[in-house]
Amino acid sequence: MLLSRIKKALRSRISKSGHEPLFYHERFSRENPFFLELRRQSGCNHSYAWGVLQAADLAKRLGLDRISVLEFGVAGGNGLVAMERISERVSQHYGVAIDVIGFDTGVGLPAPQDNRDLPDICREADFPMDQEKLRQRLKTAKLFLGQVGETISDFVQMRPAPIAFISFDMDFYSSTMQGVKIFDAGEELLLPRIHCFFDDVFACGDFNGERLAISEFNASHASRKISQIHGLKYFVPDGMVNQMLWEKYYMAYIFDHSLYGRHLLGKRFLDLAPAPSVDGST
Repeated sequence: MLLSRIKKALRSRISKSGHEPLFYHERFSRENPFFLELRRQSGCNHSYAWGVLQAADLAKRLGLDRISVLEFGVAGGNGLVAMERISERVSQHYGVAIDVIGFDTGVGLPAPQDNRDLPDICREADFPMDQEKLRQRLKTAKLFLGQVGETISDFVQMRPAPIAFISFDMDFYSSTMQGVKIFDAGEELLLPRIHCFFDDVFACGDFNGERLAISEFNASHASRKISQIHGLKYFVPDGMVNQMLWEKYYMAYIFDHSLYGRHLLGKRFLDLAPAPSVDGST
């Protein structure tokens, strides 16, 4: 009963203040029409809606007016087109400019290097891109084509807006290892927490593919870590509980970022709740 009162008080204060909640269960509640509208408008490829929304929310709370959202592994481009469309709506909603960037070889998957690259299910040249057709579909998104280890360096040298959301969809361990090197960038290019969508964590085990890349990154970094956002699926709206996409959401924690410890919520939620009576009843 007390928890219910706390939630009700939170929603009331949030409604009066005009601010949206940061808590995952509140963000996904049926009382958040913007997220549900955003998900519907982004069509069948709605995997990025929540990540881009959370990225802009965090940027707004940190006082940033521009961010970057990235897709590693563009292939035919449906995901990047959806990310661009989502970003346009989220940008209007939050008043935060969003730059959309896609990374791909432009010619499909490279040849698998060894067993860690899932050679049993992936082949060289899988998921090719029609570059001209894709460019005609995009409005403002930028493409970096070539080996990701090289194009990331080119991207960083351009001093982009801080990175706030990343989709990793490169299938291979070796390619993902190159992609996660983006988290080695200086803090001026990163938010202190970066929402991530790892599309292929179900296609591999703990010792190959994306999961191995995440594990090895964590083992080699003391102050920057990547972790699944545990329990996220339990806070989604009705009708979305069984979708596996929520288990693909991770967070990159940049613990050594100067803004990491900045408090984001204002008053703590217990301060907003009605006090229980002296005898402990509600």
